[in-house]
Amino acid sequence: MNRTMLLIAAALTTFVLVLVGGVASYLSVSGLTATDPAPTATAALDPTVEALIREREAAYQAALAEANQRLAEANQQLAGQQSQNTAAVMASTPAYAVSPEQAQAIAQANADGATLMRAPELVSLQGTPAYEVMFDRGAIYVDAQTGAIVANTLASLAQNGPISQEQAIAAATAYLGGGAVAKVEREHEHGVDAYEVKFTNGSEVYVDAYSGQVVYAKVKTTEQEDHDDKDD
Repeated sequence: MNRTMLLIAAALTTFVLVLVGGVASYLSVSGLTATDPAPTATAALDPTVEALIREREAAYQAALAEANQRLAEANQQLAGQQSQNTAAVMASTPAYAVSPEQAQAIAQANADGATLMRAPELVSLQGTPAYEVMFDRGAIYVDAQTGAIVANTLASLAQNGPISQEQAIAAATAYLGGGAVAKVEREHEHGVDAYEVKFTNGSEVYVDAYSGQVVYAKVKTTEQEDHDDKDD
């Protein structure tokens, strides 16, 4: 790009210098100045002077033609570089049959009223390019080539809305076989809307906010509690 701009600047500079030199030569040869009276129509130039003027004019036209040619070549090089850059960008971006907008429409049609959280993102799902369409109750993955739904974490959600905190506490307590609950929070992590139930012994149980199933747990045993007390 820098080389192209230098060629353009050089061509323009040559053009200006040739133009100024031609005018100056004409004035110096003809002996006219800005204050000289205009020549009369009957004045005749000396044949030698007239030949010199014609020679200067021919040199000026030749230099002008060369400058225009260089400018045209510089423009062609610039256009060629822009075409190559555009082709390189297009080649580096894989084209998929399904656009992000189409994937979003497919996912929303199968989301059962869930709220869209963000625009679709292209991911690799088990080696298959797919759009991840994230909702408030999970995610739907749409194949980027075929438009088929390859995964749907909303499929098993209850139709009557989320479960209550009390139901989540009951599910978490039953999973641990008892325990005292210290805190309950509702979180959205890894495409799952869940209740995080924390127990006084440090255990944490995550309960799906719609299905009521335990999806993840960190259980502290008695030995771990004693060890933590010693460390504290």
